[in-house]
Amino acid sequence: MSKIISKKIILFKSNLFFFLFICQLSHTQYSSLEIKSINNLNEKATDSILENIDLSYQKSKIAHNFSRFFYNKRNFRLALKYGKAELDILNILKIKNKDYHNAIHLLGRYYYLNNDKNKALETFTKSSKLNIYPKKAAQSLCELGNVLRSTGKYSESISYLSKGIELLKIHGKKTSIITHCINLSFSSNFSNIKDEIKLGIKYLNFAKQIIFTDKIQKHKLNLIYTGLANHYSKKQIYDFSKARKYYGKVIDNARKTSNLFFLSVTYSNLGELFLSKKSDSSIYFLQKSSNIINENHIPNNKLIETEISRNKANYYLNKNDLNLALTSIKKSLSTSFNQDNINSTPSIIDIIETVNRYNISKALKTKIQILNKLYLKSKNSKYLNQIIETVKISDQLIEIILEDSTESSTQFSWRNDVSKIYNYGIYAARILGNDDLQFQYLEKNKAFLLTQSINDNNYSLNLPNHIVNKEIEYKKQILNLESKVSESKQLKDSLFDIKFNYQNFKDSIQLAYPKHFESKQKVQLTSLDKVQNSINDNTIIISYALQDEEIIDNASSGLLISKNKTIPFAISNIDTLQKNLNLFRKLIAKPLNTKKEINQFNRVSHFLYQNLFPTKEIQELIKGKQLTIIADNQLQNIPFEAFITDTSSNSYLIEDNDISYAYSMSFSDINNKIERTQTKEFAGFAPINFENQKLTSLEYSEKEINTISNNLNGLSLTGNSVTKDSFFKNASNAKIIHLATHADISKKPVIHFSKDSLNLHELYTYKNNADLVVLSACETNLGELKKGEGILNLARGFFYSGSKSVVSSLWKVNDVATTSLMSDFYANLKNHQSKSEAINNAKRNYLKTHTLSEKSPYYWASFILIGDTTPTFESDYTIYWIIGSLLFGVLLFFLGVKTLKKKEK
Repeated sequence: MSKIISKKIILFKSNLFFFLFICQLSHTQYSSLEIKSINNLNEKATDSILENIDLSYQKSKIAHNFSRFFYNKRNFRLALKYGKAELDILNILKIKNKDYHNAIHLLGRYYYLNNDKNKALETFTKSSKLNIYPKKAAQSLCELGNVLRSTGKYSESISYLSKGIELLKIHGKKTSIITHCINLSFSSNFSNIKDEIKLGIKYLNFAKQIIFTDKIQKHKLNLIYTGLANHYSKKQIYDFSKARKYYGKVIDNARKTSNLFFLSVTYSNLGELFLSKKSDSSIYFLQKSSNIINENHIPNNKLIETEISRNKANYYLNKNDLNLALTSIKKSLSTSFNQDNINSTPSIIDIIETVNRYNISKALKTKIQILNKLYLKSKNSKYLNQIIETVKISDQLIEIILEDSTESSTQFSWRNDVSKIYNYGIYAARILGNDDLQFQYLEKNKAFLLTQSINDNNYSLNLPNHIVNKEIEYKKQILNLESKVSESKQLKDSLFDIKFNYQNFKDSIQLAYPKHFESKQKVQLTSLDKVQNSINDNTIIISYALQDEEIIDNASSGLLISKNKTIPFAISNIDTLQKNLNLFRKLIAKPLNTKKEINQFNRVSHFLYQNLFPTKEIQELIKGKQLTIIADNQLQNIPFEAFITDTSSNSYLIEDNDISYAYSMSFSDINNKIERTQTKEFAGFAPINFENQKLTSLEYSEKEINTISNNLNGLSLTGNSVTKDSFFKNASNAKIIHLATHADISKKPVIHFSKDSLNLHELYTYKNNADLVVLSACETNLGELKKGEGILNLARGFFYSGSKSVVSSLWKVNDVATTSLMSDFYANLKNHQSKSEAINNAKRNYLKTHTLSEKSPYYWASFILIGDTTPTFESDYTIYWIIGSLLFGVLLFFLGVKTLKKKEK
């Protein structure tokens, strides 16, 4: 017992001695060197000291000193523990000074170092919002950017870092500015967006100027030169000479200072640079980098090793040394995932925790390319199965990155990257004969972000109205500023502030309505079985995956789906197909006036028919069926209706088929389930004349609108009364919305009204309940193509805002022919035909009633139906039920009388 007591006395004395030392430190400015001189402090002793100090401001400073001590010792768990202790004390004392702000900022860093990224984001966000210590607020914005980069959100990262740097120019030190300019370049180096890459170069040059002007932090020049070289190596602004020049500067500096780390990194980077030229110098530099690492104890070498191995894999792939390529890429991935066995499959935890997502994504694609070549060489299906396994890992990685990303540029960038990987999955699944898996990847590769948005928008309606309205207002402000922002610093600042406040708003409603968000479900892609069970015997769906680059012959794929069978097929001669698609687009967008043009069109059109329906079995199976086409890439800009099926009779596909289009079956499934409430049948809009002098008058549009509205109950507006405001006011609750006007296509598509215009981005915050939207204007289905997602066009915008189906145009339409087509289309709709029947019958009627060049597809094939195909106006069978019931009653009466007579006899 006495031994235990004596030990406690000794411990207390030693703790007391250290306590007095810490108290002394808290009164004076201490250096990291002084703290590091204390080597025997442990958690138990630290807790004992803090427990024996009364609550005071002084105690918070001591807790701060402890947290910094353990931080310098790289014990980040204890740094976090005592950082929390410091903040708890300040909160209890209700002290909100610079120390308080600094404590929150440091706590964010400790969370990040403990790999708790969510808490780091939350804490840095809190610090960046405080108005106590402007320098710390700015630094916290930069740290937010660093955390976001580690999660693969490069656009968001760049946005936060650039905002933080601009504030540090006012409130911070130049050393801090240099550091964060370099950090921003790390993010922009991962970006595929040209403007973001240029921004990275701009900030690197700014940091370089500070170093040369103020003669400070010259040791960071190597990081700046490396960043500049990396940026000039990217294909978006590729400049081999500049990249090589800056890498040369790093090597010169590294040799002078014997900096082996920078030597190894730069040789690795040079290896990748020469790899872009397929030069053998690549392997020389890569091996040189490896030798430096192997011969010396280089710190933090794992990232270099993953890059060396990945680049070696690409080098060997180019040389067709596939076994060495596979070994190298496995080594790159296992190092990235911290696995000892290069053949191990990463767990979902490994994927979540990795900080090297960009390089892993590139490595996974390289691995798939190697496996594909190994399959082609050996025809061993094990390589196809390994492709599928690798595609699944890529899919999980992208899903994690996109799960809570709200920046569209980040989303589209990652969707573009994974699209190429899904195409390999589609190809491998087809060769393996796994139709379910092929369909799954076809669905994943089409309009997933749109499907997710529709699902989220519909789900958000369950929140209180004031919350929904406030979120819509935030989106309006963001989209409006995004459409205007360029180099204007004021607009960029405003956009950042609104996005920042919007994120805080979303965080707050998630805290206020946790059950709502816990029950929120991700988009569940529909299955092949479910699709087959939902269609009738007369329906066929064909989904395409069209490669825009020839990976291998027959890499492009299609999958035909009927009620009782599926037929996977390959699409060959992709280069020839692409050329014919371009020619088809050129020919179809004008009247065919000469025999030469007609013959050329028929030949090209028949070629496309034979290649996109490539077997006799498929051609026979689709005859007389309702076809739903899920197009891909350039196929989204052509009407299948105009394919020539028989060159002897020059028959069109539409003559034997009703044809409609869909973004994906998963999108259709979710979109068709949305409840829509309408108060009127029709809302039509025809400006006719335009204040914009570049736009011609549309004289026939008034007749078009009036003819339609005469048969429908609703509203039609023409002339000067058709403005953006009148559209928003009158279209929201209409079953059918019809716009007969001009439209422009570009990266920012618009619909023109008499005095103003409706931009695509404005549809993203507008709500309609339409069963059908008809865009009777030019090129409303055209826009910017985003791989893996689709075309950003007006049709997509109306789906986003609530439409169940959309009729849109593929080229500049003829005013007179459009009026005729639309008149027939609506008459067919009113006659209870399905939307698909109505538009296809209108086109067939046009073909029957016109001759010579007026039969050119230019006049009748531009308008296509996307989405739901069911009737807009259901047949009213009430009268038939009444008559049937009466007849049945009379029949029962006579049968009853007859039975009674028999009994009497």
